[in-house]
Amino acid sequence: MTRRNHLIPLAALALSACQTGTAMTPAMLETADESTLARIKAVLAEAVGRAYVQLGESDLTTGSTVTVLPPPLGPNETHSPAMPAVFELVTNGSDCFLVRQKTGESYALDGVSCVAVEGQ
Repeated sequence: MTRRNHLIPLAALALSACQTGTAMTPAMLETADESTLARIKAVLAEAVGRAYVQLGESDLTTGSTVTVLPPPLGPNETHSPAMPAVFELVTNGSDCFLVRQKTGESYALDGVSCVAVEGQ
């Protein structure tokens, strides 16, 4: 991803911060244990309207980008125009949220601990 593309989600975060009155900053998970990832997957499944989601390869304890892979191809499909859904893990200092890059929609992550990414 180019440096310019990183500005898009940050701009969306800045705009949403203006609307809520609370500054949102990129965040990373304190731990990526099974229960934390299960909670994140449940929130993401609801966000994308699917019963099951598969996350792209990333370490959420060192970065803030969360990718939901498109559903697998069906038995009669050879290709699909489906694209991954990309979310940013953010915090307001006390709570964690996932913000969909494409729409700016925010989803609360109750019971998930995260910390602001240093240098952001």
